[in-house]
Amino acid sequence: MKVSLNWLEQYFNEKLDGFEIEAILTKLGLEVENREKLDLSFSNVVVGKIESLEKHPNADKLQICSINVGEKENLQIVTGALNIYVGMKVPVALVGSKVVGGNISESKLRGISSYGMLCSGTELNMDSSLLSDNEKDGILPLSEDLELGEDLLDVFSLHDEVLDLGLTPNRADCYGIYNIAKEIILKKDYKLKKIEFLKGDLSKENFKIKINNENLCHRYVARIVKDVNIKPSPLWFANLLRNVGVRPINNIVDITNYVMFELGQPMHAFDFDKLEGSKIVVEEAYDGETFITLDGKERKLDKDMLLIKDGVKAVALAGVMGGYNSEVDNNTKNILFEAAHFNSASIRRTSRKLGLRSEASGRFERGLSEENAIKAMDRAMYLVELLGAGKVEKSYFEAYPIKQIIPTITSTTEKVNAILGMNIASEEIIKIYEKLNFNVKIEDDKLLVTPEAHRIDVKSEIDLVEEVVRIYGYENIPATLPVGATNTIKVDYKIKLVEQIKNYLVDNGLNEIVSYSFIDKSSYEKCGYATLADERLKVMNPLSENQSYMREKLLPGIIEIASRNYKRQRRNIPIFEIGRVFKGTVNKLPEETLKLGIFILENEVKEWYGKVKNDFFTLKGILEKLISTISNKELKFERLTELETLHPGRAANIIANNQIIGQIGEIHPNVLSEYDIKEKAFYLELELEGFDEPKVKQYKSLPKYPSIERDMALIIPKDLNYAKIFKTISDASNNMVVKCRIFDIFEGSQIEEDMKSVAFSLTYQDPDKTMIDEDVSTIHNSIINTLVERFGAKLR
Repeated sequence: MKVSLNWLEQYFNEKLDGFEIEAILTKLGLEVENREKLDLSFSNVVVGKIESLEKHPNADKLQICSINVGEKENLQIVTGALNIYVGMKVPVALVGSKVVGGNISESKLRGISSYGMLCSGTELNMDSSLLSDNEKDGILPLSEDLELGEDLLDVFSLHDEVLDLGLTPNRADCYGIYNIAKEIILKKDYKLKKIEFLKGDLSKENFKIKINNENLCHRYVARIVKDVNIKPSPLWFANLLRNVGVRPINNIVDITNYVMFELGQPMHAFDFDKLEGSKIVVEEAYDGETFITLDGKERKLDKDMLLIKDGVKAVALAGVMGGYNSEVDNNTKNILFEAAHFNSASIRRTSRKLGLRSEASGRFERGLSEENAIKAMDRAMYLVELLGAGKVEKSYFEAYPIKQIIPTITSTTEKVNAILGMNIASEEIIKIYEKLNFNVKIEDDKLLVTPEAHRIDVKSEIDLVEEVVRIYGYENIPATLPVGATNTIKVDYKIKLVEQIKNYLVDNGLNEIVSYSFIDKSSYEKCGYATLADERLKVMNPLSENQSYMREKLLPGIIEIASRNYKRQRRNIPIFEIGRVFKGTVNKLPEETLKLGIFILENEVKEWYGKVKNDFFTLKGILEKLISTISNKELKFERLTELETLHPGRAANIIANNQIIGQIGEIHPNVLSEYDIKEKAFYLELELEGFDEPKVKQYKSLPKYPSIERDMALIIPKDLNYAKIFKTISDASNNMVVKCRIFDIFEGSQIEEDMKSVAFSLTYQDPDKTMIDEDVSTIHNSIINTLVERFGAKLR
């Protein structure tokens, strides 16, 4: 739940401090997971107007703009933007300003001076999901009403802080920002402003609301607004929504979203003229019924899903999403507003079955007060009049078959103190209840407490105890040491192995990531896994359509995170993940395998001693050193040519003890292009199940006798595997070659087309005596002869 400080300040006369509010909410048991200042992404960007445009004399794709920013002289700015026109108001980054990507300075583009830059939403760090279609592409268009030279931080109300709350499921009321304000005054002596409503009378006209299953819909409120004027919301109103992550659409839809965030009550607006019957019917769908939601997708329903109908057709999927056939558009003249109470379990089932989650469904799933519906409706009607969006009818329509029962809870001071282990005075407890706006009656030594209607989480005495302690202060609970026996438990080696791998990789400059264990089928196709997406691993009730399969590989999740960082100008992306992948089985639960995935991007990293290049050999070195750290296994690599995910001829199987335990190589360019990554990238995926606790490594004494080095250069077939050469050298030398490395590879016109020259450096050493030149020459010649006979090699 995102809470804007600017929004909160509407309810107080004081200027709020983000750090202080974070501390207050945390003490009240409302965890603040993140606090973000919105004015740090850019500076010195102002509103400008394009006065003239002319083609650049030296570049076909550039234009020279004359920009009025409210100063005496216009600015000359060179741009390659295509969506600009004379008279358009645009964001202008002045010389010396800061935007995403760096600072702006005076520059010359093809010989023409440019004194600033026109900005897109990306350069202002605006989330593209919060921009309309015409705002996403190219330069960000601004409203004609804005004053020239006005700072964009003020235009978009970005002198704001946003708190991201991690609310527990029982505090559904705190999904309303006004209720957060009510929480703040429990710890801070602020005066809370009352918000305004436009109440109506219950109508007796012929428009009917019928609820066929009262257990699934306790209350349904509707009210009509006529002669609506569909237009963009005022900037102050749109900015409040945008700052909490909601894209402004138009004044009517924005009002429903505003009320949902303010009071926690979802609402919906129907185009009244598109409703065919003079009634609203709330009833279940039938099995196989189809319905097109607002996003234009056809949904297949079943009998457990609740629909809103107009007497002729379905017009909304109750509590989840409205219908395409009753959508509010620019031609809408009359609106029917809806505020309702739906069964939380029903909405949760529908949302999960369809893989369709929304802000509205999330709130309904947690449970709402029936009394909140009429309150939200009256608030929305006030906002309609405030924004001049239409004429509100005086009456409202309602069906309220199951009234909300607000419990009166009996408690005693003794019981509260006994549970808390404290000694809080009765007067203090009563004062706390009154602060919460709970009604308190005293009968003898008992307290009869009735909570507010929206506090549906307060149902029993233990809930009252929780309210007392969080207002009194958790920090005031006396500290006592726990008493209990402790046992020593042997830690499973797999846990130690994972920890050891993580520590090694992090110490060597890699960053750990965690991706979802569920994946979209299309992600496999993008990664080149054409045969994956086993139907036995399909999730019955996915959280969303993008998480409908249990993953069989780590790469899709890893490369998605790498791509997201790459698009934000992060070029050094060494990342890894240790996680489980799944394999479908017949009539059984999926098999789980623990795997390691490492991804690095080819790039040069500047260090104090020079440039360091990350490439395939960097990844191979990380793997070899890691294996030597965690295991006694010896690795071998075998060329791999048929894996679509990795580049043909630039990939290998990783082999240990004659078993394939993974793959390593360069990622195929086709895969990288799917994720808009333009540099080469390298990846390895390693199975960790076969790594048992290694035997204690044995000491090996240093050699007593000196070694001798000899070089040789051979012309060999291009497709010859180096591993075979190394094994042949070792066998032919009777293990007298203790080290063999390649130091030069040459291909050119002097050598046959299908051949190449490779130079080797061999180190000879006998553990029992000092070798002389004659001994080495005999072995060296034997090695050369063997290579010539076995592989057709030629000595250069």
